[in-house]
Amino acid sequence: MKLLSFILLFVSCSCFALSSEEFDKQYQNLNGEHNKAVINNMIYSKDYDDKKIPLSEKIESKSKWCDLTKTRINLLDFVIQNFSSYKEWVKKNNLDDDANLDDFNKFYENQQKTYIGCMAGLEKLKMDQKVD
Repeated sequence: MKLLSFILLFVSCSCFALSSEEFDKQYQNLNGEHNKAVINNMIYSKDYDDKKIPLSEKIESKSKWCDLTKTRINLLDFVIQNFSSYKEWVKKNNLDDDANLDDFNKFYENQQKTYIGCMAGLEKLKMDQKVD
């Protein structure tokens, strides 16, 4: 039964592989969202320990950091789910990337933990705002 499930999963994943153009379009879209998040994070970056900075600005800054982490997770998830297409895209674009799927999975797990911590920090700041 497990073998049958594995075969069905493999066949279904293989049938829905993205074309090179589809992969490129989705990758560029996700990468664009990530780049916007990087810029927003830089614009709204604040020192959380600075007592002079209003709590509302710290919340906005933390929110942008969480958004950045989430866009990174979305991009990593897309690459992991379409890893063979990603490797073809890297080769087609003459990029140097020797990372393997395990490397991406480890980074993805790390970013998931970072995102959870970021959201917890954001919630704490929001709770502090309600207390004030």
